[in-house]
Amino acid sequence: MNIKTATLTLKLPGQSCQVVYTDWGNKESFPIVCVHGLTGNGHDFDMIAPHLVAEGYRVIAIDLPGRGRSDFLRDPQGYNYQAYLLVISHLLDSLNITELDWLGVSLGGLLGMRIIAEQKFAVRRLILNDIGPEVPKAALDYIYQVIRVPYYFDSVEALEQRMRETRGLTWGPVTDEQWAHMAKHNARYLENGRYTYAYDANIAPVFEREPIGEMDLWPCWETIHSAVLVLQGAKSALLTDAILQQMRTCGPSFQLSVFDDCGHVPSLMAPAQVRCVVDWLK
Repeated sequence: MNIKTATLTLKLPGQSCQVVYTDWGNKESFPIVCVHGLTGNGHDFDMIAPHLVAEGYRVIAIDLPGRGRSDFLRDPQGYNYQAYLLVISHLLDSLNITELDWLGVSLGGLLGMRIIAEQKFAVRRLILNDIGPEVPKAALDYIYQVIRVPYYFDSVEALEQRMRETRGLTWGPVTDEQWAHMAKHNARYLENGRYTYAYDANIAPVFEREPIGEMDLWPCWETIHSAVLVLQGAKSALLTDAILQQMRTCGPSFQLSVFDDCGHVPSLMAPAQVRCVVDWLK
């Protein structure tokens, strides 16, 4: 399988940034762009990407600024939705991609709805992983309290243990091998010999001020004409049944798949979750 890691250097307001992405499959294949959640990175799609390539896709999985292998920004005010959209737009332009499918996890789903609303790119199919056009304030407040605190560990194994104790409550079935893989790619080595998560803790201030951006996303939702698959963790605090009911009353029709053993978010690593996405895309 052809897997390439590449870097794009671009200008953001007041600063430059190197953005890293993984490019799976053949460049002639139809692209699906995969965008992670708030504290995730492109490696979150490592388990599902080979299955998508096997179905004939080219998979583009980006690390947004401040995450994973991409640069952390000097000015944390740059961690905003307009900057993320600018990064994605530049990346797609650099790859000469104008038509695509989109797989967005949480934050990645919010960005997907906004990409469609901008009408610069033709999104044929949209997959929203446990996110809708609205997020309950209580859930946003909880997320802020989690991300505002930096976490430090003496080893990657200690970081993995905390991931198991926290994300293990909501991701659904994850194997030991998958936990080790995710811990490796969610760890950042520090000069003092310790480890922390592979995201910039300075994403918190802008998130507190504009947790889902400055736009009301319901009008974006109503303009979508793409085919839509929505994944919901049955125990999710972010994509509630009330929000789903409102989504049914406006905007596109969509297929809903609910995973009873998940909260926010289904990991896209369990066989049933992978099969759900792949089968819908066929």
